[in-house]
Amino acid sequence: MWWIVLLVGVAYIIIRIAISANKQANAVVKQGGMRVKYRELINHFLEGDSRAQIFQETNTSISVRLSTIGGTTVFYIYQAYRTVTIQWKSDSPVLGKHSLEWRFDEFEDQSKMIAKIENDLGKYQMNVMQKYM
Repeated sequence: MWWIVLLVGVAYIIIRIAISANKQANAVVKQGGMRVKYRELINHFLEGDSRAQIFQETNTSISVRLSTIGGTTVFYIYQAYRTVTIQWKSDSPVLGKHSLEWRFDEFEDQSKMIAKIENDLGKYQMNVMQKYM
C-alpha cells in the first residue's frame, strides 16, 4: 500500500516539473526566443571572433562555439526558473580543459552580465597562464 502512495507522489512531482519546464519554455518563446531575449549576450560572444557561431538552440538554451586549431571554446546559455545560467567551457590541446559558470536573474542587465563574465574570465585565464610561466 505504501508503495502506491510513493508512486503517486513521485508521479505528481514529475508532472509538476514537466508543467513548470513547459511554462518556462513558452515564456521564453513569447519573449522572442533565446536569440532575441539574450541578443546582447549572444552578440558579444559571436563578436569575439568571426569564426564563432551558434551551433545548438532550443526554446530554453543556446550555445555559441568557436573551434580553431588552438582548441574549442563554448558558451552555453540556459534559461530556467527565472535564472539564466552561462557556462564557459574551453578545451585546448596545450592548456587542457577549463570551465566556469555564472547565474543571473533572467532580466538582469546583459551588459552587467558581460562585464562580470569578462572580469572573471580575465582573472581565471591570468591564473592559468601564470602556471605556465
